[in-house]
Amino acid sequence: MNAWPVWEPAPAGRSPFYAAPGYSCFSYCLYVPRQRPEGKAPLIVAMHGSDRRPEVIRTLHAPLCDRTGAVVLTPLFPIGAVAPDDEPGYKVCAFRGMRYDLALLAMVADAATRLPLDIERFMMTGFSGGAQFVQRFLLLHPTRLDTVSIGAPGYVTLLDENLPWWAGTGDFAATFGHPPDIAAMRDVTIQLVIGTRDTGLDHIAVPRGDPRLMEAVERSGATRIGRMLTLEANLRAAGCDARLDWVEGATHAVRETFAAVEAFLAARLGAISPAGRVPS
Repeated sequence: MNAWPVWEPAPAGRSPFYAAPGYSCFSYCLYVPRQRPEGKAPLIVAMHGSDRRPEVIRTLHAPLCDRTGAVVLTPLFPIGAVAPDDEPGYKVCAFRGMRYDLALLAMVADAATRLPLDIERFMMTGFSGGAQFVQRFLLLHPTRLDTVSIGAPGYVTLLDENLPWWAGTGDFAATFGHPPDIAAMRDVTIQLVIGTRDTGLDHIAVPRGDPRLMEAVERSGATRIGRMLTLEANLRAAGCDARLDWVEGATHAVRETFAAVEAFLAARLGAISPAGRVPS
């Protein structure tokens, strides 16, 4: 039998998809710039939205990676991997017994076996459905994050134990085994970003069925802009380092807001990247 050649663990450029260890129904891909810092490269985890198009998100981040030496990891959480009704599952991190946040951490650990990465604290970005995951991952694992960018989520989670999970943090400890670490969240640099024309009401209707959840979502606002303003005020009241960036004329489209995200990340990478970065 002929032996197969050894596959390069993490080729420069766009990698293939890798199965997540322990979560083979999920996968991730990387973008690896050819020029990286000496030692461990910064990591950006870039979440896909409800459309599940991680390659598009990876391509958006690639020029930033080429300029800064950062590596981007984009997961794929496909519909139907856990249950027929799991379309929103990853957005709330725990669904039908699956912990999507832990699956993401398994991907990060696996990526660090393929090339030198700084995974002690990393960056995370997401738009729309991806932003929902980012915000809730921040509640769950703030000590693993340096910087997050939360772009125009349809639904937000407020730091309020009187509101039921996932609209608030009531039931959070019962669901995840520990309360949110708000003190650690204060050490994470947070960008909230949304377009000034992101006024559509598609896919953000108040969920029906649970009266407490319905009331909680209504309290956060009727539009994405209203909910973003509520989230900003809630995070600031908790002492978190949150800034709200408005993108003039942008609608609910990741490509229209990404320039603001890219500028934000570039400034942060300039501050936290290891010494000795190889110039691009």
